[in-house]
Amino acid sequence: MADVSWVMAAAVAAYNKAKGSFFDAACFEPAPVEKRCGSMTSGLCIFAKGTSCHYKAKPCKPTDAQVLALFTEWNAALATLNSSTVADLYAPNAVLLPTVSNKYRETREEIVDYFDKFLQSSPQGTIDQSEIRHLAEGVVQNLGIYTFALSGDRKVQARYSYTYVRQANGKWLIAEHHSSAMPEDPNAEIVAAFAQWNAALATFNATTVAALYAPAAVLLPTVSNKVRNTRAEIEDYFVSFLKRKPQGVIDSIAGSSPNIRFLAPNVAINSGTYVFALTDPETGVVSNVQARFTYVYKKYGDYWLIEDHHSSVMPEPV
Repeated sequence: MADVSWVMAAAVAAYNKAKGSFFDAACFEPAPVEKRCGSMTSGLCIFAKGTSCHYKAKPCKPTDAQVLALFTEWNAALATLNSSTVADLYAPNAVLLPTVSNKYRETREEIVDYFDKFLQSSPQGTIDQSEIRHLAEGVVQNLGIYTFALSGDRKVQARYSYTYVRQANGKWLIAEHHSSAMPEDPNAEIVAAFAQWNAALATFNATTVAALYAPAAVLLPTVSNKVRNTRAEIEDYFVSFLKRKPQGVIDSIAGSSPNIRFLAPNVAINSGTYVFALTDPETGVVSNVQARFTYVYKKYGDYWLIEDHHSSVMPEPV
């Protein structure tokens, strides 16, 4: 029995290839038998130096990487653009609550019907955040947030939960798949990030404003030729700028403004024009100045910080 490890490894690999499982050697225990080695659904049967050895499946907790590989398999099925291929990954009694259909799908025909339509957008998913839960032997969940790249350079983020059940043949299939649109407007977070920056200006504290910029941020300001790429240089600019008591208003940002674009789930660009009310430090006269802006934000934990801020005067008379 001591010399059969390599034989067992080969047998496990062959079993996985045939059954689509992710068993490994730790999922089996040796059980020497005297009888003929035959087909057994409860485990593997392999020969080693003339000895008939039956390796019986035992409780085996999959790794997180193995659970995530099930999503990779599902995503690869989407890439075939064949709804039946995708439906093959759902258990016979599976339930699908899809992102863009009100209908509760509980038969293979209904699941195929959904993917007939969804695959027309050539979807490819990427997991942004995942949580894996082991509920029982042979039952595991993957929950989180994914982003789909769709035809026409569209990207859509959604929440998901997959519940997988290991079948009698060792293959893991989806027993429950619930996908839903993100309930909050992502643009609202970027609008709020500008409002936070504007509120920081109202403190007249350059350190408070500079704290809203990422550690490696770059500032190309409106009234300075210098490229500011350190926290000290950014703060130095605002020491002078805040003497004019600036308060900004973005000209066009309401509703589904095209000025906000998400390049990734945690990276967004907001560009357009804003108007600043500026106060002359000597005369106290307030004037309005319009300028163009680009903010590139990146999310760190729960906070959006400015990675790039480029502000420039209007090139034509206004």
